[in-house]
Parts: sequence; C-alpha cells; structure tokens
Amino acid sequence: MPKSMTGYGRATTNTDNWSLTWEIRSLNNRHLDLKWKIPPTLYGLQKTWEAVVRAVAARGGVELFLGLKILNPELQSISLDTTLASAMLRQLSALAAENNHPFTPDLNRLLAVQGLWRDMGNIDNPALLADLTATLERAVADWDVSRQHEGQALQADLCARFATLGQMVAEIKTLAQGTAAERLAQMQERINKLLAETSITVDPDRMLQELAVLADKVDVSEELTRLEIHLRSIDNYFQTSEPIGRKLDFMVQECFREINTCGNKSQNTQVSQVVVNFKAELEKCREQIQNLE
Repeated sequence: MPKSMTGYGRATTNTDNWSLTWEIRSLNNRHLDLKWKIPPTLYGLQKTWEAVVRAVAARGGVELFLGLKILNPELQSISLDTTLASAMLRQLSALAAENNHPFTPDLNRLLAVQGLWRDMGNIDNPALLADLTATLERAVADWDVSRQHEGQALQADLCARFATLGQMVAEIKTLAQGTAAERLAQMQERINKLLAETSITVDPDRMLQELAVLADKVDVSEELTRLEIHLRSIDNYFQTSEPIGRKLDFMVQECFREINTCGNKSQNTQVSQVVVNFKAELEKCREQIQNLE
C-alpha cells in the first residue's frame, strides 16, 4: 500500500517527574530529510532515534518536535556559576562604595541573568530516556498511520485516473486504425489521379513501398502498445508494499513521451482531441504522484 509523504503524528507521556510530547510533521521531499527540534542535551540520542523514523519512511521532509518539562527539581541538569556570580557581586559592591551608595543586592535578580546558569547536559535518568524513546515510537506509529490513510486516498484517485487513461488509449487505437486506412486510401487515390493525368509510368511495387513508408509515418500502433504496457506496469506498482513514488514518476514521463509522439503523428482531429485530454489527465496524475513516497 503506497504511503503519502505528508502526515502528522503525536504522542505524550506524563509522569510525576516529567511531561513530554513528540510531534511529527512531514511534507514532500526528494529524499528523507530529518530536522530535529530537541534540547542540545539530547543530541547524542539523535542517531538512535533516526533509526526509528527510517524504519518506516524512505522519503519526505520530516520535522520532529520534542516538548520536555522536568517536574522533579532533583532531575534538573542545571547549575549556578557561583564564581561568576561572586565576581559580579564584588564588582557591584566596589562600584557602590566608590559612589558612597549602600549596597543591598537582591539575589532574586540573579535568576534573570541567563549567563549565570549552565546546562550540565547530563540527562542520564534511565526511566526518562526510555520514556523519550517509547513516546517517539508511538508518535512515529501515529504519523505513519496518517501517511497510510492519505496514501490510500491518493491510490484510489490515481487508479481511477489511470483507468480513464486506459480508456483513452483504447479510443485512440480505434480512431487511429480508421485514420491509417483512410490516409492510405487517400494517398493511393491522389497518386492514381496524377498518373492518369500524366504519361508517367510507375513501378507498382515501388509505389506500394513508398505508400507503406508514408503510412508508417502516421502509424501510432507501437506508441499505443507501449502506453498499454506502461499503464499495466503502473497498475502492478500499486499492488506492492514498497515505495513507488519515484517509479510512478518515471512511468508518467514515459507516458508523456509516447502520447506526445501520437499527437505529432496524428492527422485526425478526433485523435488530436483525445491526445489533448490524455495529457491533461496525465498531468493531474503527475501532480498527485509528487505526494507519494
């Protein structure tokens, strides 16, 4: 079953010691591009977590957001730079003394000085690390389900469109058969008329050879056969569980090449109109395929 590259997933874990939420959003991308929005103290786990995502995805631009709140103060990995704080207080005390001002520091104001607080980067609580990974796995599963649901909708739409294209190929084939016969008859009639009006003698076998060459220039049977093969291949791709976006994109390009040749060869207005409709529908297919993994 094909998957869409766009999706959303979310999972939350709440305990007495912490609250954490993973959110995952993805859009179309030629490759799998992961962007992590996590605290710097967790960068070391990024490779392990990437494997969780890569197990279910092959393409897409994926953003992963982690909201983490430590509720237990004993687990907070921060410390006050007491050396710097003491130096600041000494400098302020000296400044106050030089200007004959009393110095009564409000230590609460130190809380707002970000440079005094350091993140020790030692989130090493086994239970917290286990919850982070388990919650990510649930978020990835939720995200993957959303991609599968959208993939099913895309498949239904594309299958209907490709079925319509198959009907158009059959219509072109019917019209082209009559066109080729009519074209050959018209050329034969014109040549016979010219021969009757002149005294030129023509070898009948040579004339038939030349007529065959001219008829071949408007024959689209080979292109139509290849189109039928391409459409069957596309139908088979939808039966697989592998990512098919790139394969479908390639097959659509091949279909464009064949139908363009049919349009260039055609000298029948009905065939030309069907070709125009075919290309318009095929373009819609190509736009939808850009969403498939």
